[in-house]
Amino acid sequence: MRIWVSIIALCCVACETEPNPDGRAESVGYRSGTADDGYTSNGERGNVEISEIHWAGSVRNNCQGADCYDATDVFIELKNRHPRPVFLKGWLLTIQTGFYTDGLRSARSRRDRSQVTYVLPPRENGRAVEPNETVIIAARRDGAFQDADFFIEDLRIPDGPIGMDLKDLDERLIDHIGDSRKPLFAGSWDGVTARSMERIQLIFNNRGNRDSAWHTYSLNDFDVGRRAEWHSRLRSRVHPDFNERTFATPGMPNSPDYSGNTSSGSFE
Repeated sequence: MRIWVSIIALCCVACETEPNPDGRAESVGYRSGTADDGYTSNGERGNVEISEIHWAGSVRNNCQGADCYDATDVFIELKNRHPRPVFLKGWLLTIQTGFYTDGLRSARSRRDRSQVTYVLPPRENGRAVEPNETVIIAARRDGAFQDADFFIEDLRIPDGPIGMDLKDLDERLIDHIGDSRKPLFAGSWDGVTARSMERIQLIFNNRGNRDSAWHTYSLNDFDVGRRAEWHSRLRSRVHPDFNERTFATPGMPNSPDYSGNTSSGSFE
């Protein structure tokens, strides 16, 4: 009898006690980005996407010799997929360089991993990134991407294995792309043209750390008809001094995907 009384008493005490929430179900408290908070915003994973990486450099028009090619003239494109405007000032972009091995896994083919973190400055025009707007982070003010939205002069993108993390002001992981254990997924410098690495718009399973999520800029000068029109229009933000052999779509929709990928995946 005493045991049952004790159990009932404990149950009554438990009924009167409110459990403390652990915070896991709390939503992200968005900063609206006003003068009072220094025009800053935070984010939520997936609401800003790394949509294009131009690691291959630029090629100047009507030029001969080694001075025509600039491997440091690179950019990264971001797209706001959130229904609210966001300010990217103070967000963190981390690039991890890695290593890959040949079939024999010889020690000579290894490179030590390292990483560099860049802090995004205020946008050049001071505005927020609107929903579905794309913006460009470029390295050179005098290069092929002179009307970029952000400039980071020491921005470098290696031509080997890389991983890339985008984190918001609160250091939440927003997007991750690439794989520092594998060669670059797409893009190219073939000695004639430099082409960017563009993200494929799959409905499901569009993870940036998979090579199937990326393709190389797909149009050419010899295209005709609608493809020729796309080739001209999509490169409209490449400076005219570089647009004959620098093929990328900064701030524009990505070029057509002819890889054969389809919308597939699961809801997990």
